[in-house]
Amino acid sequence: MSRPDPTTEAFGDTHLAPEHLTGIPIGRRRTVLIALAVGVVAVAAISLAVGAVAISPSEIIAVVSRRAGIGLGAEPSSQADAVLWGIRLPRVLLGLAVGTALAVAGTALQGVFRNPLADPQLLAIGPGAALGAVLSMLILEPTPFPAVAGGAIGALATAAVLERIAARSDRDPSHLVLIGVALGAVLTAVVGLAVLAADRAGVPSVDFWILGSLAGATWRALAVATPVIAIGVALVASSARALDLMALGESEARHLGVDVDAVARRTLAGTALVVGAAVGVAGVIGFVGLLIPHVMRRWVGSSHAWVIAASALGGAIFLAAADLLARTVASPVEIPVGLVTTVVGGPFFLWLLARSQRGSMS
Repeated sequence: MSRPDPTTEAFGDTHLAPEHLTGIPIGRRRTVLIALAVGVVAVAAISLAVGAVAISPSEIIAVVSRRAGIGLGAEPSSQADAVLWGIRLPRVLLGLAVGTALAVAGTALQGVFRNPLADPQLLAIGPGAALGAVLSMLILEPTPFPAVAGGAIGALATAAVLERIAARSDRDPSHLVLIGVALGAVLTAVVGLAVLAADRAGVPSVDFWILGSLAGATWRALAVATPVIAIGVALVASSARALDLMALGESEARHLGVDVDAVARRTLAGTALVVGAAVGVAGVIGFVGLLIPHVMRRWVGSSHAWVIAASALGGAIFLAAADLLARTVASPVEIPVGLVTTVVGGPFFLWLLARSQRGSMS
């Protein structure tokens, strides 16, 4: 008797089912996307209002409208203008962008490797991006553009290594993750050594690269990272239908006319762009790419087009909410946002790993 595929077991039967057999009506999927979009607006508004300096909704409208040249409402205070426009708004927008990037990257990696445990951090792509970003900042200058460009190169190189490993051996999900964790530990150590040895002004500390942070968000970082994330998301989304067919297996996908190698390269390139941009401006933030796609599959089904769209919105909500908690729960002390995402995502990963191992032994 043949053993069930642990990947199928961990994803659930709906992951490999055709879209019309998932049992989720398209009206419900649309409702989920609308609700998630409303959630993005809600969490952004709350994040803008709440903090060490409370800002009322009327002041938010007044500051943003005046900066846009419209001038609605009463004149805001100078403190509200400085805090909202100079600190809080770029931070919230960057958190939404980074959350989107990491969730879409997780969806893409799980689709390419057909591995329910795939995540940018667990597969070492995040640490690889961090190493590329650090080296670029040390060689060139400690600004967002070299960090994002170097991060993308580092992420792409790490993803290529993992793709070779996955292609040459028939490994179950836990084995690939163990390889990723080990490689990630080595890359993280190299990042730490590089930062400490160089001790160059402007290069973020080791804590930033390990635990992530949005505290240094600026309009410049947002302007550099957002277009790169948008391009990467578009590349991943363009592979959605092919990823649905690849979920049936590589041989089946090839028989149906899918150029598996080309799709994998395009999807990994998009993943490298979004992870490189996210890590370059916010450090390595774990478990967003693991947790969000799994939740969204339960809400919108297994079709990658729907999962990518839902994950983009869900990731934005999750990371913005995590950052809000990180900067307010122990105020005036700020907790690294990566600790918050790990507290939520870590137990989920352990459950998913145990479920995958049970499937491989059955």
